Amino acid sequence: MVGTMKQDGRIKSEAGASSEKLLFSEVASYYLSHKEWKKRSTKTLHEHVVKNFLVPRWGDKVAVKIEPPKIKAWLKSLVAENGTRYKIKTVMGTLFTFAQSEGLLPLGEQYNPVHYVKGIESTSDYEAAVLTPEQSLKVLEQLQQPEYTMLVLVAATGMRMSEMLGLSWSDISGDRGEIRIRGTYVYGELETGAKTRLSKSSIAMHHVLGQLLKEWRAESAYASDNDFVFASRKLMGRKPRRGSMVVADHVKPAAVRAGVIEVKEGKTYLDGELVKRFGFHTFRHSLTSWLMANDENPQIVRAMLRWKNLNMLSHYTHGFKADKLEAQGAVLERLVREPNRELDSVSKTATAAND
Repeated sequence: MVGTMKQDGRIKSEAGASSEKLLFSEVASYYLSHKEWKKRSTKTLHEHVVKNFLVPRWGDKVAVKIEPPKIKAWLKSLVAENGTRYKIKTVMGTLFTFAQSEGLLPLGEQYNPVHYVKGIESTSDYEAAVLTPEQSLKVLEQLQQPEYTMLVLVAATGMRMSEMLGLSWSDISGDRGEIRIRGTYVYGELETGAKTRLSKSSIAMHHVLGQLLKEWRAESAYASDNDFVFASRKLMGRKPRRGSMVVADHVKPAAVRAGVIEVKEGKTYLDGELVKRFGFHTFRHSLTSWLMANDENPQIVRAMLRWKNLNMLSHYTHGFKADKLEAQGAVLERLVREPNRELDSVSKTATAAND
């Protein structure tokens, strides 16, 4: 594509004035067809953002003449969470930087309008729902195999859904008491490696969890070392189950039957409050909150969740309503007099004044 553009004068080898006439759609097309991706899931994400957000809005505009204020205004106008807006901005900026590195666009920050777009928050305004251990137990009691073991595995280890789905029986070592994370199952494809470098490691496995997995292996029709731990029967074990379908068909209905959540007019409520998302990740957040509420060493929590540092604690730790009320009550005991105590105090003051 670059060669064709150079031949017809739209691009010069030194990325001169002609390269400043390229439409954003042309730059985007080159980006998607020439960018090398480490993970298929990253490629899928970028393709989705470019095709469904960026090209429809900016495709017919000259790439280097797109103005930063207009990009910012557009991002702000999107009906999306902060994290999603920031992700779209990041993909757009990466696209421009790649085009510059390939000689498609002139070098220099002035030719990358996204560089000047500020004020798009990266922190999501999404507040994760968390369950108490008692609520989680109620949900588990409504599940059968293998969904029961799937949920216990995530709730007890903090394993990501994609990691859980990517497990093979050879990754489970009862002798060493560990589970190796060697791949993830994302967008219907198995990828080698984990979400982060630290995530690609081993997870400690308690003997109770080991026994539960052993029992499921004895029951599963796909129990060879190279088989997926949670293989799909419909696909004859060739691929694992789809996490979103497990949540929709089993986990969420179990939570409803248990009385933990309520679904009204298509919206989910927990303890009377609207919940944007409910699934396996709910139990990863819940685990962190349980551990911190029980005064567990933060470094142990970090190691269990496989974070690089402690910064993620603030994102994953949530106070339980009962604990918040108890803490508030402790403060109120010191601030507010009981009615009879207040009347008694007034009576004593009046008596002293009369004397």
